[in-house]
Amino acid sequence: MKVKHTTAVPGPADQVHELVADVRWWPLLFENIVHVEVMEQAGDSDRLRLWAVDVDAAFETAASAGRDAAPASGIVRSWTARRTFRRTPVLAIAFRQEEPQHPLLSMGGVWEFRATPGTDTCEVHLTHEAAADGGADRHPWIRPMVQAAARSQLEGLSTAAQLPHGTARALAELSGTVTIRTGSVYPDGLLPGLHTLPSLSGALRVPVADDVFLAVLPGRRDLRLAVCLSLPGGRVVTKRLRPPAAVLALTDEWTVTPCTGDTGEVRVGVHRRALLPAVRPGRRGPTRIAERVRNCLAADIGDSLQQLTALSTVAA
Repeated sequence: MKVKHTTAVPGPADQVHELVADVRWWPLLFENIVHVEVMEQAGDSDRLRLWAVDVDAAFETAASAGRDAAPASGIVRSWTARRTFRRTPVLAIAFRQEEPQHPLLSMGGVWEFRATPGTDTCEVHLTHEAAADGGADRHPWIRPMVQAAARSQLEGLSTAAQLPHGTARALAELSGTVTIRTGSVYPDGLLPGLHTLPSLSGALRVPVADDVFLAVLPGRRDLRLAVCLSLPGGRVVTKRLRPPAAVLALTDEWTVTPCTGDTGEVRVGVHRRALLPAVRPGRRGPTRIAERVRNCLAADIGDSLQQLTALSTVAA
């Protein structure tokens, strides 16, 4: 099975290529990507571990949270992949999954970035090739899944490339730390209290896989939903799905590390990354709006760390 998508993206081919090459951008650019880690990197290739979410299935599960219905399988998937970079005859990034999940026998493809002469845009071609046990026709869900993921990724790439103040300048990065007393609790024992985004404090926890769950909080209009991953080394990564209009994407990475000495204390840190949208015509300047959003995100982090401190004091 082969599926190919093509779209025009604003900007030079090399700049758009860099957005895809740098996987740190992926959770912010691609709606279905929750987290990516570089496991190996050498020369013109690398090896990645990725976590992806079926956004529609996640919201369907969240809508029935608290009922007896069991979460659908496959809401969050994880896999390792290898990528190879080439610059001739065109800029391209080839990729393939190392051990595709059954019934897939292989899954791979290539990104290609072609300059469009006489314009300030480039053409991006995203091709997927997959083989399945018994043939792809026996598994009718494969093609729609690939098509939906490809369309979502190209849309995210186009949106980011159109930001008038530049993708890098649209990125808000904020951090905070606090030292708390946990008594005899090992740092990993603190993680369940960190699995929800600060804006989802007190949310319902819906397990969907080992070390992965959804944090659900009903809103006035819509559900607020985040995917939460427990990672080795006392880390928790969260991604807000369909965030409010103030941000295009929002991710947090929480870390828990023991303090030196036998103090019974741990240091909790959070690093937040948010991609800010373009400003609509007639609205206040992008600088003032971006500053206001950053201040709100920073205040949210501060409130969460204060709440965590208060809870740890009560527990102690």
